[in-house]
Amino acid sequence: MFRRLTFCCCVAVLGVTALAPPVFAGEATGGASPGARPVVSKLECVNGGTGKCPQGELLRIRGEDLQRAEAVMFLGRRGRKDDKVASTDERSPHRVVVRVPSDAATGPVRIKSSDGLSRPSRRLRVTTPADPPPQLSAPVPGEGVFPVRGRYDFGTEINRFGGGRGHKGQDVFATCGTPIVSARSGTVTFAKFHDRAGNYAVITADDGTSQAYMHMLAPAIVQRPQRVIAGQPIGQVGQTGRASGCHLHFELWTAPGWYQGGQAVDPLPELQRYAGRG
Repeated sequence: MFRRLTFCCCVAVLGVTALAPPVFAGEATGGASPGARPVVSKLECVNGGTGKCPQGELLRIRGEDLQRAEAVMFLGRRGRKDDKVASTDERSPHRVVVRVPSDAATGPVRIKSSDGLSRPSRRLRVTTPADPPPQLSAPVPGEGVFPVRGRYDFGTEINRFGGGRGHKGQDVFATCGTPIVSARSGTVTFAKFHDRAGNYAVITADDGTSQAYMHMLAPAIVQRPQRVIAGQPIGQVGQTGRASGCHLHFELWTAPGWYQGGQAVDPLPELQRYAGRG
């Protein structure tokens, strides 16, 4: 037994002596190191761009030892005249989310934390804001019902419109089996299964705008070309298709509708308005 303990102690000493090499941007480690300077490895815009992001948009910074990040420095061009500093919206050991300042310029970014400054990242291309997204026409008075009839959660920024991989809708998390109702009156134009959307339905309103409901637990209980009214049951929350966790993926499209020449718009303001009604 004494020999075994001696052997273990030797291994422990060897483990201390063989120090790990320093971590540079782009390298991954197994977790956060207390007291270590932050390391930036990747810059991602929530609208799907890598290495570029419009002013005013959320920027996702990936790396190591980011849990104590206090601010993000947008260095701009040479010199400090156009440097901008923004506080973090969200932080964890491997990720920081920050909104690009409206007056930031193209250049590297740097994390400021209680452990010190990170090395400057690769150049972030800061672009001017895109044209304002198209807006939905106002619904008929009295129209507009929140589509999930139970307890729900909107998730994080990656579950929102434009969040990761060009997300075209808003995720509404709820227990599988929670009833889903039509948000607005209209005609069912699609009720099918897709390998990514799972069981889904699309309802087109009289003004030509569309609502899409995806990842439903089972095939929709309405069919094309059925007429539905706001608040009518159409299915249940599920996770069919390419989905992680039980949720409704909800999309809103301008006229002439879903993949019929219309454009996807951010449905969150509309959903929040619906939720406020009841």
